[in-house]
Amino acid sequence: MDTLRALGPLHRVCQVCNLWQWRLDKESGLLRRSSWLELYGWTVLVAAGGYAAYGLFQESSGSGDADDMMDAETTISSIGHTVDFIQLVGIRVAHMAALLEALWQRQAQCNFYAELAEIDRQLARDLQMNVDSRQVRRRTNRRAMWMLWGYVASQSLILVAKLVAPGSRQFPIYWIQYLLPMLVCGLRYFQIFTAVLIVGQRLELLLDALRTLQLQDSVAEAETETETVTTGTASSMLRLVAVRQLYQRVWSLVALLNRSHGLSILLLVGNDFLAITSNCYWIFLNFRQSAASPYDILQIVASAVWSAPHLGNVLVLSLICDRAAQCATRLALSLHQVSVDLTNELHNALVGSSVCFFL
Repeated sequence: MDTLRALGPLHRVCQVCNLWQWRLDKESGLLRRSSWLELYGWTVLVAAGGYAAYGLFQESSGSGDADDMMDAETTISSIGHTVDFIQLVGIRVAHMAALLEALWQRQAQCNFYAELAEIDRQLARDLQMNVDSRQVRRRTNRRAMWMLWGYVASQSLILVAKLVAPGSRQFPIYWIQYLLPMLVCGLRYFQIFTAVLIVGQRLELLLDALRTLQLQDSVAEAETETETVTTGTASSMLRLVAVRQLYQRVWSLVALLNRSHGLSILLLVGNDFLAITSNCYWIFLNFRQSAASPYDILQIVASAVWSAPHLGNVLVLSLICDRAAQCATRLALSLHQVSVDLTNELHNALVGSSVCFFL
């Protein structure tokens, strides 16, 4: 089972949420274009855009009526509605951007997994290293369950806290309008997490191959026969060339990742920053004007929990990217060091064989 088959459950969920427009051919193991999935994706994108535009016009037309009701509505409640509306617009924009990029860059997503399959084949052929696809599936499913439980727990607490408050009959409607695009954005985040982890796993495999080469070099230094040293060094040079080729292919994989998910990363992180900032403003405003009642404390806790998924997404993405970047840096340094060591060792072996020939 290859990586593409291991990620089958994730891709099926992404098909439902319009983030994956390919179907896997079970016989050949290749990705096939699906016109129905593309039509489904464009239909949902147009519907989401139309509904978002309708919500904007409805809010602007209702702002005049809201001014007439200002006497019956407190200032902090008015600010709360404004903060909620800003977050709703932000999540809708991020949702439409994720759908549009998934459709527009669908070929780049296909090329990403095609290049990944070629890298895995070259790893097995040249370096005798295989990727445990079953372990990839288990880890992916476990991460998905943890992320899903985090979303369910946070949104359930928010809903309960808001329903307890007086005058919150309209909140479930707003909550559903916010929840659906947020779940799609969360799934897009999980797609990005999985792709970055795949790249990091291949970098770690190449780093392990270089460590094996360094170990072989240390053993070869203890050899006394020049012919044995030369043969071992030549074999190590061949493996080093394979590692260099794979290193370049992994960088092309990173380029495909940036092309297929770059816009989503920018807008999703921007929306998370907007949501965190808005909730922090709302929390401090509640601290300043609240009467320290259980209801006020519950609203503050609900706002903090509302920010938790956004903050968690940004932190997880930064940690995964930082780990992959550190692995790439170690790999580049090790690749340079092993190249220098093997070159010196081969040069010394050739000089020694020449001296023995003349003697």
